[in-house]
Amino acid sequence: MCGRIVWYESREKYVVMKKIVFAISVCCTVCMNLFAQTHSLATKFGDFVLSNMQPGMVYSLKENREVSFTVVNNAEEQRNIEVRIAPPRESQLREGYESVPDVSWVTVYPSFFSLEPGESMDCDLIISIPHEERYQDRHFQAMIVTESAGRPGGAHGVSINFSLVNRIRFSTGRRPEAIVAEYRDRILSALEMEMMPMSLFVRDKVPVGRPVVFDGIGFPTGQVINRSREDYLIEFELARSPRDYGITSGYSVLPSDVDIEILTEKLKAGARTINDVELKLTIPDKDEYRSEKFVMVIVGQVKGFDIPIEVFSRIYFTTED
Repeated sequence: MCGRIVWYESREKYVVMKKIVFAISVCCTVCMNLFAQTHSLATKFGDFVLSNMQPGMVYSLKENREVSFTVVNNAEEQRNIEVRIAPPRESQLREGYESVPDVSWVTVYPSFFSLEPGESMDCDLIISIPHEERYQDRHFQAMIVTESAGRPGGAHGVSINFSLVNRIRFSTGRRPEAIVAEYRDRILSALEMEMMPMSLFVRDKVPVGRPVVFDGIGFPTGQVINRSREDYLIEFELARSPRDYGITSGYSVLPSDVDIEILTEKLKAGARTINDVELKLTIPDKDEYRSEKFVMVIVGQVKGFDIPIEVFSRIYFTTED
């Protein structure tokens, strides 16, 4: 009899436990969905590095470097935003840098503001290093923390805070050797990207008088191949001087009244990926454009470097009779 009672209590606890686990699971699912719907805050800044700064001077990134710390609200509701400076944790410190001795060295302006859906704010970062000899030839790092809060009692009846963290590094003197080596490695890594084929000869004749899409399905297109282990942002445009890219003889540069739209204006080339660069071409229906050999050059600029790094593809084709 006692055995039956113990079994009954254990089963009751088991049923209760299942209900608790289920409730926790539902709660976590709701929270994850809520997170996905409301976490739409973004910053545009990256990992910024400054050098040759002098103690005692005041530097404005907007004025001196024409760089802003931009906060974007991609959410569907208003957000109150605060941007503050914090010392880095040990795990956040880059090699060759030390934590900023006082967060008051870096001032954010404005540091508190509201953004409606789709709005953005360009903040200025003002750096002031005390005029003391002990701060000469040193390398400092600080963290920029961007925090947002939804309206209390919003659509989901809650207010959720989010934080984004960016890094800023600055030196009173030359950059440390570690950052120079890091920058060199990033350039060498970016050079592992290419656009293939560099010379694309379209076999089918291109019609005139109607739009044609080069998307790899109807007509072929160039592809960006990233063989490196890093992600890169590339912006594409039509070459202003195609002949600078070594045009094969017998082909003419496209006339100015030909409409070219690069559908892949920006591309995040993930590590070890292949990506199509699509474009739409409309050649006016004129007799002088029929049975002609043309060439266009698509150029991609790899962003994030002080020196120009680009990939390109020459596209040769013949128009229909």
